[in-house]
Amino acid sequence: MPTLKAFKIINSTDRISSVDIFRSLAIVSVVLFHFNNQLPFGFLGVDLFFLVSGLLVGGLLTKEFNNGNRINFFKFFLQRGFKIWPSYYAFILFGSIISIYLYSTTNPDQIIPFWDLKRYLFFYQNYTGSPFHWSFDHLWSLCVEEHFYVMLPILFLIIQYFIQDKLRTKALFMFIVFTIIAGIVLKHFSYFFTTSKDTYSATHNRIDALAWGVLLNFIITYYGENLKSRKFVFLTFISGLLLFIVSLYFYINNNYVLFEKVYFHSIIPISFFLMLLGLYYINFSRLKPLRFIAYYSYNWYLWHPLFVIFITKHLGNSMVGLLTYLILTFSIAVISTVLIEEPFLEKRKIILDKIFKSKKQQLLMSEEDVKLQ
Repeated sequence: MPTLKAFKIINSTDRISSVDIFRSLAIVSVVLFHFNNQLPFGFLGVDLFFLVSGLLVGGLLTKEFNNGNRINFFKFFLQRGFKIWPSYYAFILFGSIISIYLYSTTNPDQIIPFWDLKRYLFFYQNYTGSPFHWSFDHLWSLCVEEHFYVMLPILFLIIQYFIQDKLRTKALFMFIVFTIIAGIVLKHFSYFFTTSKDTYSATHNRIDALAWGVLLNFIITYYGENLKSRKFVFLTFISGLLLFIVSLYFYINNNYVLFEKVYFHSIIPISFFLMLLGLYYINFSRLKPLRFIAYYSYNWYLWHPLFVIFITKHLGNSMVGLLTYLILTFSIAVISTVLIEEPFLEKRKIILDKIFKSKKQQLLMSEEDVKLQ
């Protein structure tokens, strides 16, 4: 019987175990939240996903940046595409077929009409609002990520082309901080100057969470040796945890719309930033079940909402229903990862090397694959 690739990946010394733990907490939170709010505030797992994405993808570019290699935008974009697109479009295709079978007579609003597919196929659903198809509308966060994969390499290219070598590190730091501030300011703008007052799903309103992840990578890259003292670990993690708890308390106990719409999703990424910064170098390699979950988190995120309404209708909001939902959706995530994601990742380096023959321009493909899978 073949061994799942996940076991090899999570045992690799190149993979950061603390990031796996945070990623597993993110996916479990979101999955439980979407099953009839089994975990209140589980939607904050998306903020944590954004932070982790910023950390890992920022790391790919920072390593090339520090090695003096010119960032190849198209190669970077295709590299990320081979990770994201196969599973994503497979979910759109097969998920649509399943939704027709499950919901055509009972919940037709869960089916994406053919005329409405384009905003999902081209990653701009997070800017369109209605009509809503709840089983697919969690894909708004993938739209944000895809836009991020366009903007981040452009930022690095601007610095490489227009900033002197000795000033590039400072410029990178300033650009990252500016992006964080811009994300918070744009939430204010959306709240005060748009009719919808929606600050939740548009990329410009969530870009600060991703930028916090890039800043985290920046700090680890340039100041990593200063992050390992027990005092730093304790104080940084506790600060993030307390900030998280205080934010939840204020959200629950104050009917303050401005805080809910603007400040809450501006503060929560900071709390995750501090917690992960504090625990980054802690070895969690023994927590293999959580790391195993983290490996399949992307495909689990894609597939889990599709079956919620069907399972709830037949099994209710019960423990049996919850367990059925968790087992079924995670099993599909494993199958999708093995049959779709992994084969495309294996072919990625070969295909990209044929397209981009210059060795000087090659982006990271080996140890970074281990970290990002």
